[in-house]
Amino acid sequence: MVDKISRQMFILSKLAGSSKGYSAEELHRLLEHEHGIKVSVRSVYRDLDDLSVIFQITEEERQGRIFYILVNKYTLAEIQFDFQELMALMLMVRLMEGLGNDPVMQAGSALAEKIISKMPKFQRQYLESLQPYFRVELPGQGGERTKQLQIFLDAARTGQEVTIRYRAFSSNEVSERVIHPYTVYFRNNYYIVAWCTQRQGVREFRLDRVEEARLETTQFQVRENFDYETYSRGRWDAMTGSGDYHVILRFSSDMARFIREYHGARADKLVDLPDGSLEFHKTVTILDEVYPWILSHGSEVVVLSPPQLKDMVAETIRAMAASL
Repeated sequence: MVDKISRQMFILSKLAGSSKGYSAEELHRLLEHEHGIKVSVRSVYRDLDDLSVIFQITEEERQGRIFYILVNKYTLAEIQFDFQELMALMLMVRLMEGLGNDPVMQAGSALAEKIISKMPKFQRQYLESLQPYFRVELPGQGGERTKQLQIFLDAARTGQEVTIRYRAFSSNEVSERVIHPYTVYFRNNYYIVAWCTQRQGVREFRLDRVEEARLETTQFQVRENFDYETYSRGRWDAMTGSGDYHVILRFSSDMARFIREYHGARADKLVDLPDGSLEFHKTVTILDEVYPWILSHGSEVVVLSPPQLKDMVAETIRAMAASL
């Protein structure tokens, strides 16, 4: 016995896939021949009446018969969601809420609300009932950075140089530089990946440390050997360098399950060892960020490679022990 909802979903899918529509008699035959659903034609008419309350279903008379047509802009593919898609939509809404008041995020939230408004009432109510129990909390950016962000995006698109006044994190000093913006990415903050004419290399600039930005008329060409995917492959968090370090760590059997579940996505490769411990492999271009992460796991982790990282950890442990 097929329930009413499943039967109506089948009717909707058929109407959505046809620009000419179907008569109630045709839908009755399709239900029986394609799915073995045996109901009366009267039941199909009742289903069409029920569906027309939620969806824009029009009637068209041809050769003395009534055909039912689902209006194109309300087709099934545009408004119907399965459970996984509902969860993805809710994640989008919560993520954009957590990213603050940036106009791009506000536009994304408005777009998500448009999508939600076109959903069937029962799906919309279900989504709204889940929202209080699902949150994404991230530090956001204020709207005052929007004009600067637009400068860097325009510069990357048109190949124009940008002069910036930038406050460096390490020295807290402000310097003026001319940069060639290649791309912008968001990872809790906006970062501009650019060629720095002062340093003669690719550098990253955090947007909230840019005190001034001016779009110049002079043009630049992206370096032929620059590829963002290759460039970002060796990143641990936000920092990148010019090195090439193959980090190999061995986590204890007690820590192995935790590392696999919560940090496994960061690894290039995970290797289960016979004693239950776990080898963690990751190639990075700089050791500064992975180093404190390793220290946070104390005696549960052993550094196998590279030698520079082993020395950094050993030196820190000795210094800590000497201070006790």
